[in-house]
Amino acid sequence: MNKLKLILMSFICLALVGCATRITTVGSEFDSSKISSIKKGATTSDELVELLGQPFSKSVHSEDGVIWLYTWVKATTKTSMGWISPNISTEGHKKKLEVLIKNGVVVNYVFVEGPFHTESKEGSE
Repeated sequence: MNKLKLILMSFICLALVGCATRITTVGSEFDSSKISSIKKGATTSDELVELLGQPFSKSVHSEDGVIWLYTWVKATTKTSMGWISPNISTEGHKKKLEVLIKNGVVVNYVFVEGPFHTESKEGSE
């Protein structure tokens, strides 16, 4: 009976060794309800900072102006050992706002928000 318990405990330990969970956040959280206050051709870059804070990044977009990027992602990744290879799943929520600013005024913007989920098995094609 002791041998059976040892074997059972060994299988349980092996199963638990292959499990891990990680929570990751990228960017800065921003209030997406304020995006409706942005007016193309009228909202200034100073007003945008008042609404949402400083952007995650700024990049020059040729002669069209500067792109301000507001981004926030919170994801939970779980890894577990399958019979042959590890199973990896990630789920979370993301927000991304890209704002084109020219001469200190918002010219255009694109906002995307929503949940996401991915699953993969290492070694599978």
